Amino acid sequence: MDLATSGGDIRTIKTTSDYTRQICYCSFFSMLLIIIFIISPLGEYVMVSSIMKVCVLAILGYTIYLNSIQISMLQNTNNNQTNAEVSAQLSSNIMCSYVFTAFLCLLFIFVVKSFF
Repeated sequence: MDLATSGGDIRTIKTTSDYTRQICYCSFFSMLLIIIFIISPLGEYVMVSSIMKVCVLAILGYTIYLNSIQISMLQNTNNNQTNAEVSAQLSSNIMCSYVFTAFLCLLFIFVVKSFF
């Protein structure tokens, strides 16, 4: 069974691709807001900065949630995979997703810490 011809695998790959795109957009948007409202001088305005920090936390939380869904989908696909090459690529992607999630959690902690 070839990965490119299996209908279920193609749907899984498309769904994973959609999640990856959403994760990328959310990550970019949250990092942009962090730069603008936490690191830059605009962080001096307490009310605006606090509201934007809450927005950043919500976006980061949603990004972590999407990434965890994507990891579980990749793990399910990897468990059903018989091709060793594809399985190795999926395992590598899963490991990178875990590392990315760890960095997102650190960024989440950094934003929470900036409240104090």
